[in-house]
Amino acid sequence: MLLRNYLLPLSMLLFVSATSQTIVNGKLKDGVSQKPIFLANIGIPNRIIGTLSNDSGEFKIVIPDSLKEEKLKISVIGYESKEIKISEFGSYKEVFLNPAPVKLNEVTIVSSKKLKVKTLGNYTQTKLMLGGFSSNQLGAEIAVKIECHKKKMRLNKFAFHIVMNKFEKALFRFNVYTVGKNGMPDKNILPENIIIETSITNGTVEVDLKPFYITVDEDYFIALEWIKDLGDVKGLFFSTKLIGHGTYFRQASQANWEKIKPLGIGLYVEVEY
Repeated sequence: MLLRNYLLPLSMLLFVSATSQTIVNGKLKDGVSQKPIFLANIGIPNRIIGTLSNDSGEFKIVIPDSLKEEKLKISVIGYESKEIKISEFGSYKEVFLNPAPVKLNEVTIVSSKKLKVKTLGNYTQTKLMLGGFSSNQLGAEIAVKIECHKKKMRLNKFAFHIVMNKFEKALFRFNVYTVGKNGMPDKNILPENIIIETSITNGTVEVDLKPFYITVDEDYFIALEWIKDLGDVKGLFFSTKLIGHGTYFRQASQANWEKIKPLGIGLYVEVEY
């Protein structure tokens, strides 16, 4: 059973008339160093309209005129988020973000007791069931919830299994989110970007997380974010479980998260505790 289009709700695609839209252009800069900020998530909260800033900090986003009184939300790892009214952009606007306060890593004294190592999430390498991104908009994401059971865990490895990849090089960002009051992914807890680049057409992609010292003690989400415009998302599919931890997804930066259950995209982590 192939679920190639399961995560592609066509009824939710947005079509914009060329005569009723506003094109917003801007550039993001560090408010202290003036350096460009790349891979920032930019979009209208709770709408399927979003993008990412490029290596030069620049971005362009098409807004229907009916939404031009809304605000764009800009968020990125390491900086304070900002919301700006769309009508304030004009034809072009430089936006300065303030670096977020740096939190020192907690020092943990580990006893001589041997730690347990466990794989959590949707471990699967099946080729019989496929799932993928719901949108090719920059900032589209898929996520899986991981239950922590109040144990302090260190994330050692993140992995997923590609069943089909027609792209020469696929580029993603790995994210870890807290669980919000609505049960959906909320705040990204990572202190820096973790970029995943792969040319694998079929096989398992593994990412060593040990150098990042990621620790959690509450339930959390692991997520994979689409950060390079490669065209049709139907050129990329992951191994998927019919009965597993449900898949959460959003179709663009700052869009609402939604859940499909019990279908589980094969994202998983190796942890120790």
